[in-house]
Amino acid sequence: MKSNILFFLFVTASVLVSSCKNDKKPSEEIDNNTTTNSILKDISELSYLEIYHALFADKNGGFDAHGDLYGQEAVSSLSFSEAPSSCGKALFLSNNSVNDTITLALKASFNFPGNPNTEMLRAYSIHPNGKISVGNSKLCYNGKEYDLKREIISAGFSSN
Repeated sequence: MKSNILFFLFVTASVLVSSCKNDKKPSEEIDNNTTTNSILKDISELSYLEIYHALFADKNGGFDAHGDLYGQEAVSSLSFSEAPSSCGKALFLSNNSVNDTITLALKASFNFPGNPNTEMLRAYSIHPNGKISVGNSKLCYNGKEYDLKREIISAGFSSN
C-alpha cells in the first residue's frame, strides 16, 4: 500500500511540473501577437486571396465569377452610389428594377506596385429596388492608398 501512495504522489507531482512548464505568461502571448499583427507584408507580396480579403473586409465580395456570364440586358438598370468612408469612398450598387432580381459580374481593377494581380471578377445578386455594398474606391494598406476601379462586366434579369 505504501508503494501505491508513493506512485500516486510521483504521478501527481509529474503532472503538475509538466503542466507548469508548458504555460506561457500572458505578457509573452500579448507581445508575440502584437509583433505578428503589426508587421504587414509588402503589397507586392500579397497573394490573390490576401488581396481579396483586403479589398472585401466587410464580406461584400460576392462570389467568384469569370467573363460575360449574364449578358448585357440589365446593365442600364444598375446604378453606382458613394458614401464617405475612412478610406476613399464606400461604393454601392442599386437595382432600379421594381420586379426583377439582377445577377451581375463586377470587375475590380487595381495596380499594386510589383504585384502581378491586377483585377478581380466577382458576381452579385441584387433584389428588386435593392442596394448592396461592393467595397471602397481605394485600398488603404500599410500606410498607403491605392486606387481601385469598379466596372460592370455583365448583368441579367431573373424573375422573382
